[in-house]
Amino acid sequence: MRPDRHAPAPLLAGLALALAASAAAEAPEPRRPLDKERFVGRWHEILRTPNAAQRDCHAASQVWRRDEGGRYRVVQTCRRGGPDGSARNIDTAVRVLNPGENTRFEASFFGGLVRQRYWVVDRADDYSWMIATTTDGRFPAVLARHPDLPAAEVERLRRRVAELGLPAAGLTPSRP
Repeated sequence: MRPDRHAPAPLLAGLALALAASAAAEAPEPRRPLDKERFVGRWHEILRTPNAAQRDCHAASQVWRRDEGGRYRVVQTCRRGGPDGSARNIDTAVRVLNPGENTRFEASFFGGLVRQRYWVVDRADDYSWMIATTTDGRFPAVLARHPDLPAAEVERLRRRVAELGLPAAGLTPSRP
């Protein structure tokens, strides 16, 4: 099956990550629990691990909201052609795998045909940034509440990714 070239990059990224996951490696344990109410809202992708599905994805973001039953709905947005390009959205269902801690999630794509698990391995005390990764630790990303962080803060977060034992050298900015 050939992917639709117009499919949203976050959707294709989810598929690519699901297919690329390796059972041999593991992400580090999440550092501290998440408050579900403080976690909701918009997160901007600052740094990501490149993959073929996000080749033309810029200024990516996610909006998390809670629904009935303690699950989340996440609308992922990717802009084509540049940060001001046309938006492509995908609505994703996400469930918490470790209630109480709220740091491990399973996202469902394509109506549940593809599932991918993510850990939020670290975050700021004020929820201004987070570091998330696939369970195998191969695809870390840094997300923040604001789309533009000072360069020194981005580099500090890149170092934090490395301190957690995740591959940081290949992280690329979501905004050119």
